[in-house]
Amino acid sequence: MFELSRESPVPLVEQICERLSQLVRDGQLSAGTRLPSIRRLAQQIGASPFTVVDAYERLVARGLIESRAGRGFFVTQRQLSVPLTAVEALPDPATDALGLARLTLAECSDLIPAGSGFLPENWLLEASLGTELGRLTKSRRAQMWLPCPPEGMGELREHIAARLVHAGIAASPAHLVTTYGASQAFDLLARILFSPGDAVLVEDPGYFVLFEQLRAHHVRLIPVPRGAAGPDLAALEAACRAHRPRAFFMQTLLHNPTGTSADAAHCHRILSLAEQFGFAIVEDDVYGDLHEGPAVRLAQIDGLRHVIYVGSFTKLIGPSLRVGYVAADPALVARLVERKVLSVLSGSALLESFVAAVLAGGRYKRHLERLRERLQRLRTEARTALESAGVGFEEVRGEGLFLWGRVPEHVRVEEMVRRARRRSILLAQGNLFSPEQACGQWLRFNVCHSNRPPLIEFLREQVRAA
Repeated sequence: MFELSRESPVPLVEQICERLSQLVRDGQLSAGTRLPSIRRLAQQIGASPFTVVDAYERLVARGLIESRAGRGFFVTQRQLSVPLTAVEALPDPATDALGLARLTLAECSDLIPAGSGFLPENWLLEASLGTELGRLTKSRRAQMWLPCPPEGMGELREHIAARLVHAGIAASPAHLVTTYGASQAFDLLARILFSPGDAVLVEDPGYFVLFEQLRAHHVRLIPVPRGAAGPDLAALEAACRAHRPRAFFMQTLLHNPTGTSADAAHCHRILSLAEQFGFAIVEDDVYGDLHEGPAVRLAQIDGLRHVIYVGSFTKLIGPSLRVGYVAADPALVARLVERKVLSVLSGSALLESFVAAVLAGGRYKRHLERLRERLQRLRTEARTALESAGVGFEEVRGEGLFLWGRVPEHVRVEEMVRRARRRSILLAQGNLFSPEQACGQWLRFNVCHSNRPPLIEFLREQVRAA
């Protein structure tokens, strides 16, 4: 039926699961097909019956096959996952913010995720740490399965505080509460800080998921144009005078989607306006660890007086590790802990122990060094390839995961995004990143996936055809 590789690092059980799954996907094993008996398959592939039993049990758990008493194992009618064609049947997926978020998170190996916000699977730190969880389970078995303190594990908060102090941000464990990624942090802050109708400043362009989260709390989004050196200061001051905002959400370093970082002069002026008009600044720094060399952060200058600092390990360690945090004044932290208890009770001791171990062992630091090196190389390659296809860029080069490119005015971007999906290419159109949909000709590109020939050829075709 198939052969196993004894030299492969992939366990034999998983090799069997993958081979059978592939046969189903390719149509060689159709629904209702009876699989070889355990003993027969073991003889065919040269594995032990116990290995085959383990593989069959895993495939039953995944819904790929089913066991019929006294008759054996059969391929089920269920599909392994929703294919891209089924996603296409949804109303305009990826032409709105929620559609793009869903497609970005979907499992589809054939998709070129040029508009994704995630690192490639084989770049993730979690992919190389399979033994770390085993070691943790042995050394901290009781701790990892007990309830996690609602403010977060003390050991993890100590490590985070040490990292913040090293970055020049005066923080102690008392200034910290952990969250399920940055998304929960934003939601908790919105529940505490805002009432319906409040004015909230956001960058334009900015993080599209944040916009949808804030709209769900019925606040008024006031866009502030974002330039290469940071937010437009004149527009920010005018918005403060006109709207008296409650808060300003800003990414100081490696801005999503442009990849730019605010300079020190902009940071100081923004803090001065926060002091003058009495609004809080929520500093989103989920990509900041990718910044090369010395960096200026608002929280570093402000000392957490007006700044609420949000960080996360999810983007850089791996999406399954939903561990983020908020650094703020202890009084606000206490309120966040109360709200967190009412929504999810506490975090995950298992996940937080994992992150604490990664930080303590120095693996995260080495991982970041490798990421920066790879991203810098791919960023140059991707930009060159995209420019050859007719995509334009600002002179400022930026850093990190994203490129912010503009296609010619005659290209109808929304139609191009739909055509791309039919070619299994995921593009992120610029208007999703603009509260006022003022970025119609722009696209966000993930540098890890944006030098691939099918994407470049597609873009070149679309620009020429238009």
